[in-house]
Amino acid sequence: MKRTLIMIPALLALCLTYASAQNNTGSMQADTAAAADSVQTVRYMDYNSLCTYLQDQISLSDSLAKAISAQTEKNKGRRAQGYRIRIYFDNSQGARTVSEQIADTFKVHYPGVPVFRIYDNPYFKVTVGEFRSKSDAMRFLEAIRPKYPTVFLVKESFSTI
Repeated sequence: MKRTLIMIPALLALCLTYASAQNNTGSMQADTAAAADSVQTVRYMDYNSLCTYLQDQISLSDSLAKAISAQTEKNKGRRAQGYRIRIYFDNSQGARTVSEQIADTFKVHYPGVPVFRIYDNPYFKVTVGEFRSKSDAMRFLEAIRPKYPTVFLVKESFSTI
């Protein structure tokens, strides 16, 4: 995973350099503005969207595209340790309905954050986010604490892709 994260900025730089070279007619200021827009676009993409975006920007040879897809398939089975935030757990009689409502409400307020609703006998649990570092998870936890005062951090493993 670290190699993938290191390669993404390198690929982004390659895209920007290629786009800049293709657009020699514009001024340096226009190229810089276009590069800033590209970086802003890429910053908020998930992994699959980023791959699609980069493939649209760079023409890959068939062998390289095949190697990338093979590596992606190989990495799908890998699991990584990280943190999620538990916003609800209960085992009362109405816990199923309440957990559904909380998950739906959270999806509306935070559309980009993944929500996981599970039943682990006897508890219904709603967990949100996929954070690699504890500091990122704690920052988000403090941001949602006003709406969900009983939140706490949970260490879990999740898919790398």
